[in-house]
Amino acid sequence: MDNYDLDRTDMGILYLLQRNARDTTTEEIAEKVGLTASTVATRIRKLENADVIQDYRPTINYRRAGFDQHVLVIGTVPADERTALVEKAMDVGGVVNARELMTDEENVLVELVSASQETVERRIDELSDIGVEINRIELLTRELTRPFAHFGEQFTDEG
Repeated sequence: MDNYDLDRTDMGILYLLQRNARDTTTEEIAEKVGLTASTVATRIRKLENADVIQDYRPTINYRRAGFDQHVLVIGTVPADERTALVEKAMDVGGVVNARELMTDEENVLVELVSASQETVERRIDELSDIGVEINRIELLTRELTRPFAHFGEQFTDEG
């Protein structure tokens, strides 16, 4: 798959969407990037069609939602089965994210949420049953994220 050729305006649009896609209008983006709202909407549609923008999702505070157990499961799967097993891991209840890592050992990272420790243990057993060798389990206590700044750091609230 070829890379999409992003220009500075596309990068600014991506940056602003990352900051707050839910509450930012195409009019507000247009004002910051110097285009019309309809042109911004067209560019966003092109970015979506090119699979640069893959989804719009809320950020969930799992603790506030009653899921006190938020764990990262680091595991190893055979390299030739990695893709298939990561996809199977996504079918395990409570799994919200699964990543393939480019290493021989500890080449899978699975993020799992649950309301109870007992359920976490059952889900980890399910991961093991599908072929994930569990190397370690880490309790996630805090996660910070931010937009990728190189997508238009000049498009801040001031600019």
